[in-house]
Amino acid sequence: MRTATRVATSAVDQRRAPGPSPRTRSVIGYALLALLAYVPALLTAPGNVAADTKQYLYLDPARMLSRAPSMWDPNIGLGTVTHQNIGYLFPMGPYYWLMDRIGFPDWFAQRIWLGTILFAAGVGMLYLLRTLGMRGPGAVAAALVFMLSPYSLDYAARISVILLPWAGLPWMVALVVRALREGGWRYPAAFALVVQIVGGVNATALVFAGIAPLLWVPYSVVVTREVDWRRALATVARIGVLTVAASLWWIAGLAMQGGYGLNILRYTETVETVATASVAPEVLRGLGYWFFYGRDKVGPWIEAGIDYTQREPLILVGYILPTLAVLSAVLVRWRYRAYFAGVALVGMAFAVGAHPYDDPSPFGALFKASADRSTAALALRS
Repeated sequence: MRTATRVATSAVDQRRAPGPSPRTRSVIGYALLALLAYVPALLTAPGNVAADTKQYLYLDPARMLSRAPSMWDPNIGLGTVTHQNIGYLFPMGPYYWLMDRIGFPDWFAQRIWLGTILFAAGVGMLYLLRTLGMRGPGAVAAALVFMLSPYSLDYAARISVILLPWAGLPWMVALVVRALREGGWRYPAAFALVVQIVGGVNATALVFAGIAPLLWVPYSVVVTREVDWRRALATVARIGVLTVAASLWWIAGLAMQGGYGLNILRYTETVETVATASVAPEVLRGLGYWFFYGRDKVGPWIEAGIDYTQREPLILVGYILPTLAVLSAVLVRWRYRAYFAGVALVGMAFAVGAHPYDDPSPFGALFKASADRSTAALALRS
């Protein structure tokens, strides 16, 4: 009898035994997210250095940092106005300088850099969805899908610095949401800091990433009615003033480069070239960038392009995920689904651009004409 009582008591105690605390579960979740971000990168071609962004970042980061503050570089030809170099003053240049001083191999520094970008993207999506009140499996799934998007393959091994605005996008949206709701200067200052970190090198990527937080402002006023126009305009003014002030160092460099530097746009891809691959279904699965599909006698320009265009299971999964997302937008009831559906629609319209080049949509025709007449519009072609 006593044995039976002990067994029953033990069973009750086991049922009452507390599980992991919310803090413990959170730590475990972030650790798993970090593993998915860093481990595949570290296991990819260990020991091999990728031709990523700027060679001097890993050949001699100290020399590059010493030259980056000046817009005039007398060491190239008879001297030239530099292109984007000032943007490497932060964060990419100091990162590689620190890794070099510590003594880590270049290939390892590159993989940690890429893994950190992916991890920041995933954590940013979690932060955004928790800001909007979402918890549980839905937030985790969204973070994983965003972090592991094929979009990163366009730039990971060549110009990974362009991935920074993509990683910063959910952070910027979340900070705009909090700035509108809570007022004050705290979240506008945080927004300015994020832009300062992710926007120093490529203004085009930052402009496109900035569409999403910008769309939240009218959405919160007109659709959800969380704030009124007066508060919205005041918040936008705070964000604008602080963002310009924090990023003035690279904005000034960009203006100097545009006025006195080489006409880089003239020697890079044209609007027609970009439009050849920007097909809506490809954009929907996170691709559609012309360089991803290119190849020459040596081989494909991006090795992953072979798998994503020839391996049927991978192609199928690539289309299943966005299809499920569209179905969810129709079937799942969520207060903010209209915003995310709108962001996807607007983003796709900009990404498709002038495709098909010979017979574009009215929006595409407008974009095509603008790119032919304006250097600023031409800079937005990709």
